[in-house]
Amino acid sequence: MIAYSLHIFNGVSIILCIFAAEKWENMQKRQDKKTRLQAIRLIVSSQALESQEDLQVELDKAGFPCTQTTLSRDLKQLRISKVRGRNGHSVYALPREGMFSPAYTREEIHKSCWQINFSGNLMVVHTPPGHASMVAYDIDNAHHPFFLGTVAGDDTVLVVLQEDLERERARTAMSEIVPQLFEK
Repeated sequence: MIAYSLHIFNGVSIILCIFAAEKWENMQKRQDKKTRLQAIRLIVSSQALESQEDLQVELDKAGFPCTQTTLSRDLKQLRISKVRGRNGHSVYALPREGMFSPAYTREEIHKSCWQINFSGNLMVVHTPPGHASMVAYDIDNAHHPFFLGTVAGDDTVLVVLQEDLERERARTAMSEIVPQLFEK
């Protein structure tokens, strides 16, 4: 808040702007968005954080206090999502960062969990529970011309294929994107 004070000195008006001390501190603490986003990237890539609250605490320690709403928007803009960390807990990770790549168990890799089926120009990918969105994300971000798009549930991904694509070619391309489908 700015308070204006009018003082008369020898018949001359002088206007002084007085900044409230609290607002001055807030201005000193406030960082621009670009710098805050860089701090979020650094923190997420170097720590296993399981909640927005944990990330908010770390940001505050680093001198970037923000609200949960702002943090949530920043996470969305940075495309930061939760993945299963090596300890089995969900943690925040940058897109395509290897530090917190999913740690699959033998059961998950087992062929009964990972299956692929076809119907017309549709491919149905069965995954362990909770993995379908990560698999769909990988397929979409591969930008392979054979795969037009995906729809993910909890343990199933529907992949729309190019018209008249041979199933074996689709299977080969998919093995490069999601190798877990083909591990025994």
